[in-house]
Amino acid sequence: MTSALLAWMIFSSCADSQPIVTVESPDGRLQAVLSIDQGKLYYRLQSGKESLLGPSRLGLETSRVDFSQDLVFDSCTSTFDGFYDYNLPLGRQTVEHKPYRERTIYVKNRSGQRLGVVFRLSDDGAAFAYHVDGTGCDTVLCEYSGFGLRPEARGYLQPLAAGKTGWARTNPGYEEGYVAEVVPGTPSEFGQGWVFPSLFRSGEYWLLISETGVDGGYVASHLSDSLVDGNLHVAFAHADNNGPEDPVTPIVTLPFTTPWRTIVVGRTPERIAESTLSQDLVWPRYRAGAGYAPGKAVWSWLVEDDPGTTFENSIRYIDLAAKLEFRYCLIDALWDTRIGRSRMSELARHAAMKNVKLILWYNSNGSWNDAPQGPLHRMDTREARREELQWLRQTGISGIKVDFFGGDKQQGMRLYEDLLTDANDFGISVNLHGSTLPRGWDRMFPNMVTAEAIRGMEASKYDAAKEAARPFLSTVAVFTRNAVGPMDFTPTVLNAVMGVHGNRIPRVTTAAFELALPVVFHSPIQHLGIVPENLSEFPNFVWDYLRDVPTVWDETRCLSGYPGRDAVLARRKGGTWYVAGINGENCDNKQFDLVLPTLGRAELIRDKAWNRNAVERLQVDIPADGRISFSVPAYGGFVLVIR
Repeated sequence: MTSALLAWMIFSSCADSQPIVTVESPDGRLQAVLSIDQGKLYYRLQSGKESLLGPSRLGLETSRVDFSQDLVFDSCTSTFDGFYDYNLPLGRQTVEHKPYRERTIYVKNRSGQRLGVVFRLSDDGAAFAYHVDGTGCDTVLCEYSGFGLRPEARGYLQPLAAGKTGWARTNPGYEEGYVAEVVPGTPSEFGQGWVFPSLFRSGEYWLLISETGVDGGYVASHLSDSLVDGNLHVAFAHADNNGPEDPVTPIVTLPFTTPWRTIVVGRTPERIAESTLSQDLVWPRYRAGAGYAPGKAVWSWLVEDDPGTTFENSIRYIDLAAKLEFRYCLIDALWDTRIGRSRMSELARHAAMKNVKLILWYNSNGSWNDAPQGPLHRMDTREARREELQWLRQTGISGIKVDFFGGDKQQGMRLYEDLLTDANDFGISVNLHGSTLPRGWDRMFPNMVTAEAIRGMEASKYDAAKEAARPFLSTVAVFTRNAVGPMDFTPTVLNAVMGVHGNRIPRVTTAAFELALPVVFHSPIQHLGIVPENLSEFPNFVWDYLRDVPTVWDETRCLSGYPGRDAVLARRKGGTWYVAGINGENCDNKQFDLVLPTLGRAELIRDKAWNRNAVERLQVDIPADGRISFSVPAYGGFVLVIR
């Protein structure tokens, strides 16, 4: 018997107290069962008789009150049944009349002070948050929220990098690789824990653990890498994040409610990819200051690096965007010195004549990184930021890409919220890079159009090992990072070799794999890695497809997939379905057997035999039962368009 199993059995038996409250999902399949054992508050998550999470700790401690021990049951509210109804203009799914069920449980400590624990269950998962009454300010010293995973559970996890490490001290940027089949309690590579979201396969179920609703009023959290009484637990940002003077514990104004801790539950990985729990639980913090439009963008930096940021080359890419009828062109780092502000106004006028909108890159930095790329110190203070945003609006710039954030402390969360709020005042959209996970921010902040928080395509042009791992990472991201929010992976490089300066790294994926990514990955502004020379290298049907493929969706279904192996997503916009799949393994002729969401005549784009950088188009009639099969090469893909 392993030590982990023994600890779980002992902990389960000692916490096997009489339940005080049970909260069920609307369909009755999920139950959160709360109990108090020896003065400590626990919950279990189960599906019928199947235990999804064993005894899992609840509670918190502040500088004023201790809700970690000596607790007794006080009261609970009646069950409240509600519905989610919303449509995110930049979303991947319209949510209509999605039911949820909620109860708030109150416990008291030995001083008679009261803690509220809100549990809300929908058919795709559970969430909980704490509420503390009072007046004035307080400091949350520790949160005891835990997740009692079964001993046989295995994780698909990204290690949290230490702050002030990596290139120019830009970590943590949520850009490490994923580790598969992690035994809970295994130390992470950097000893800092695991980032959210954290995916676990447990028995016949899959669990995606994360948080949502974080803003400047709290700190961003992560998952510990050590077990405490059989639990992995929520941990606050480390001292090495952000400024050294910034506290690691959040300072709150009473009364306060914490962000939601979320557990998405699915019988299969496909159900995890379809969940909208991270968006369901939050609400917009302000009205959109402009009509933030989705669309596709071209940019030179991904392939051409810093030398590509010139006035003349930017004209080429603006003209490429116009030719392809893309909405955006991103001008990346160093534009302030390599192009200059006066000539940027000239570029903006040229783009406007071509019906293309410009996005400009900025360094976020104050004292938290040493990255030399500019513009510098234009986004880290409110006075400089609003002056810059005013210039952007006057120049006709539609959005900004802000990079190299400093970590997960509360001060970092305030910077994100202040940046997004200020930008909205000027009608400027924001793309967050080198950033933390966007925890529900695509609904909370209407001008947050996308965010990185993934080891995206740019890593491949510097490191052959990272390019070799990219197909695996791409399939894992469908069920982890992209399952909780938009992801700016910057996909679809059609050059057979990554980069034109410095390293020359062969692309390991096929052209059809690359063409599938704008459907497989959701990002309201999809930055594609194509270059002007590609226009003559691929047939017209490729450019027709890229011109037409949407970046926001009315409906999303995951038809099949397994993290690290493959993924097939079906997304609908209006009356057209796009079905795209990728093979993340070095396994030739992998068979994809699918049941499609609609019938009709379809256009199939697939890899061309014997040429990994060529594709062909076929017309396909979908049979009456909707069943269809594809054979896909190693690291290959396909796109099926059903109109």
